[in-house]
Amino acid sequence: MSKATLLGVIAITLLAMNAARAADSLRITCTGDMFEPGGVKKSPATTLTAILSPANKATKVSIDFGQDTISPLVLSNNPLQLKFRTKDFTGEYFHYSGDMFLIYRSGNLARLSCTPR
Repeated sequence: MSKATLLGVIAITLLAMNAARAADSLRITCTGDMFEPGGVKKSPATTLTAILSPANKATKVSIDFGQDTISPLVLSNNPLQLKFRTKDFTGEYFHYSGDMFLIYRSGNLARLSCTPR
């Protein structure tokens, strides 16, 4: 086998591995309401997109509120709940129901319903 052929096989293998990893991610869109500490609803509604990688045991989360993408620290992940944290909030995503809660340090709470994209 020539060097060129070997390099081609290696390149194709690496591309296939990256595609498999990307396909293994769970992409979700979440929409819901923000509540102030007293229970008063704020507007407008909160919308975000998130990528959980890998889908079956996420160790990496990316969240996009429509401006910049942030990568929270994953605190725990089990079959029921994925918990993550940023400097502004702690997030909890429930795998079975698709609910996500963002608990802000300010006391605000966002309750979101998520669906796969």
